[in-house]
Amino acid sequence: MNMIQLHHVTVTAPTKPLLHAITVDFPANQFICLIGASGSGKTLLLKHLLGLVPETLSVGGTVTFAEGEDWVRGREIGYIPQHYQQSFVPFLTIKETMRDLCRAHHVAYDKEQTESLLRSFRLDIDLLDRLPHQLSGGQLQRMAIILAVFLKPRLILADELTTALDPVATRQLLDWLRNYQQQTAATVLFVTHELTHALHYADTLYIMKEGTIIDAVTPETIHASRHPYTQALYTNRHL
Repeated sequence: MNMIQLHHVTVTAPTKPLLHAITVDFPANQFICLIGASGSGKTLLLKHLLGLVPETLSVGGTVTFAEGEDWVRGREIGYIPQHYQQSFVPFLTIKETMRDLCRAHHVAYDKEQTESLLRSFRLDIDLLDRLPHQLSGGQLQRMAIILAVFLKPRLILADELTTALDPVATRQLLDWLRNYQQQTAATVLFVTHELTHALHYADTLYIMKEGTIIDAVTPETIHASRHPYTQALYTNRHL
């Protein structure tokens, strides 16, 4: 079963194409890594899946979700932006933001589940009553992950989640996300430029270059890829 199907997806600026000729199926119930250099189009593709492409850009092709066209507008998709501060309203406490999200999707606020998620990150429960600026950067980033998953979405989109984290924090966050994916059978689409992370955590890797997906491999098959760009990524992964 596929979670997302893209057919000839394009995003074009007035003077040049940004995404072009992307035709790919993202399978369900997997930890998927979308990997490529900065500027390859990874974040733009994620925004296109969320319907967040700026109106100044032209969009073409089709995106089909497992449950139909309107599914993306529901609570089945959780989004963790690279700039995780964007997940919060500055003048609302963390709990108020969560309650607003529940009201928007017509579901009850689950106090027990929310507190369980905080404990899984070793976060104090009283952080829920604080404003975003009253949390440290690490605390707020973990809260952004909790905010993305506490409505139990079937699809989680995570954009460069580990940027600026030290190796220990990176491993803790990715271990948590991978464990969550396996326990819930959700689909995770994780954007990264770090091949070593992708090889350790992903079921499938999709390689992006210059606005399109050029290769699809697994950690077990990447060494045998015949695409020269994939070969170069793999050869230079420790540099």
